[in-house]
Amino acid sequence: MSTLVDLHCHVHPGVDDGPPDEAESAALLRALADAGVSRLAATSHVRPDHGWMNTLEGEPARAQRLERIRADAGVAIDVVRGAEHYWHEVVLGDLDRFAALAVPYGGSRWVLIETPYLGPPPQLAERLFAVHRKGFRVLLAHVERFPYLEGDRALLDRLHQMGVRFQVNLGSLSGGHGRPQQKAAERMLKTGLVSVLAGDCHRAVDVEAYVVRGLAAARALLDEATLKRLCIEGPSAILDDAPAERV
Repeated sequence: MSTLVDLHCHVHPGVDDGPPDEAESAALLRALADAGVSRLAATSHVRPDHGWMNTLEGEPARAQRLERIRADAGVAIDVVRGAEHYWHEVVLGDLDRFAALAVPYGGSRWVLIETPYLGPPPQLAERLFAVHRKGFRVLLAHVERFPYLEGDRALLDRLHQMGVRFQVNLGSLSGGHGRPQQKAAERMLKTGLVSVLAGDCHRAVDVEAYVVRGLAAARALLDEATLKRLCIEGPSAILDDAPAERV
């Protein structure tokens, strides 16, 4: 497997908890390319509680700046748009507003959504179905980090049947986020419900700890065909706007 498609990365400089400046952004791009990433979604946070509102309106300026950084650094990597949309009333409370601020992957209708850390939001499945009815397709970010999701097989099955797809962090598989998340990520893989493995890198130093070691950990658990599906085929299908049954 010579190339990777990473659908979760914080690479825009100075807009969230990702790279603080252009130099670190360039270093992160370079490290990802060296690790085998050929295509990357820049998924900066849309998170009002932290003041990170990287919405659709500002995407052209962010993309133009990042393309200049990439070109100046001489990094051969294809960067497409995206965002990590946090479950917050300002973001998901009004779906007309969500449709106006959301940053889908590339030219697709797929969106990356992050649920709360401290407990399940009310009417989780119902709200995600409403997002689907609004014309979007949903990829849930790092599901292994949320015990109320990872530990509820009935809920996972219900969401999957609705067309929601699940992303797991490679860094969780490597133990980079702690032992509990490592075991949770391994359990998620055993369900067969995971569609995407991704780096979720914020700094250049993360690439070795998360992507490189995470891929090594994944290879110890999965056959090469499954690893290819989770790291290339599934992510590529999302960027191609494939329907959920093909992801």
